[in-house]
Amino acid sequence: MRTPMGGTVADGFERVADAFRAQLDSGAETGASVAAYVDGRLVVDLWGGWADAARTRPWEPDTLTTVFSTSKPIAATAVLTRVAGGAIALDDPIVRYWKAFPHPATTVRHALAHQAGLPAVAEPLTPAEALDWERFTAAIAATPLEWEPGTAVGEHALTYGNILGAILRGSTGETIGEVVRSFGVDVHFGLSEVDLRRCAEVEHGSPDWPEQSVHGHGDLWARALGNPAGLLDVDVLNGAAWRTGEMPAVNGHATARGLAALYAKLPELLPADLLAEALAPQVDGYDLLLEEGAVWTLGWRRDGTWVGMGGIGGSSAGGDERTGYWMAYVTRRLADHDRGNALYDAVEACLA
Repeated sequence: MRTPMGGTVADGFERVADAFRAQLDSGAETGASVAAYVDGRLVVDLWGGWADAARTRPWEPDTLTTVFSTSKPIAATAVLTRVAGGAIALDDPIVRYWKAFPHPATTVRHALAHQAGLPAVAEPLTPAEALDWERFTAAIAATPLEWEPGTAVGEHALTYGNILGAILRGSTGETIGEVVRSFGVDVHFGLSEVDLRRCAEVEHGSPDWPEQSVHGHGDLWARALGNPAGLLDVDVLNGAAWRTGEMPAVNGHATARGLAALYAKLPELLPADLLAEALAPQVDGYDLLLEEGAVWTLGWRRDGTWVGMGGIGGSSAGGDERTGYWMAYVTRRLADHDRGNALYDAVEACLA
């Protein structure tokens, strides 16, 4: 039986459907969705493959999957909406909102731009402890700084969302998940019982994917992604704690349509001046975790006119300000970014 696929593309975007179908037919993709907006119009809305490892449950239009670091800009957007409302100020010290935070020179802006100096947690934790909000947040606060805030940059792989969430909780009493739910898009931190039933099971693209994802990328990377050990095991990622808890750096769940809609909706969520500041470069330098040059904004990574974020495992969301599209691709097959990159290329070719 041919791998199932559904959805629609607007006239002129047929090659995106062709590229997606080719991935499903080749086995490079086993379950995913892709969506794109151009000038506010949904021009790509495709889904296909299977939502379970046994290949018995076809991927549906509303199938959710975890999107890893694609979550980070979503968490940032939640905080930025409260900056817009005056509850949080970008250049305030974090300790104003998170009273237990011991680093008085660290600002909200530092946290949003991955300059806070806390990209890895010092204390060894189990996955259960890391998925316990109070436990993990306290462990972050107890960790010595890797650098003085604002003097260097390094992606805060697992800590980013808890730092932002502690700021938000201290300022308004809200969780990131609660704020994101108010956006009215199919993107979530902490799934409800109803949403759990439409969640896809993730699978590793190769047996050694977790090992390759943690090791061989530098010391800081290994310390940041390797603690807690076993976090990338499928029994953790398909478990209730991961799906219902909040580790907003990495455990967002979404449909591609929901993620793309969130990006398309940014001008509604944030005032024009704040959105321009949020998407503008905040730091351009050598990222100590990624071990490469990077341009970070207040929550997004930028490459020229493209702004967005990818996650370990292959999911991503973003767009090009020059051509005016916003796009998302989410997958349950944890592997590299070749699949998503090919679909971005197809969308851009259609717009050329």
